[in-house]
Amino acid sequence: MVKRSKESLKAEKSRINQLIDEENRTCNKCKEKKDLGCEGCFHEKRKSTLQKMKEDIQQAMAAQ
Repeated sequence: MVKRSKESLKAEKSRINQLIDEENRTCNKCKEKKDLGCEGCFHEKRKSTLQKMKEDIQQAMAAQ
């Protein structure tokens, strides 16, 4: 794992939080349509991937 500065980790965490918020908004629109809903839609998969990335960053920040 590449050691990164605390500032770059904070910036990356903020970027991931913005992406999660964006996915949540898009996912809500998807649910409103009720055509396919979000059962198995890519929004949930994308959000879980982003959440994993966020957890990895938090661990890296704690290790510094």
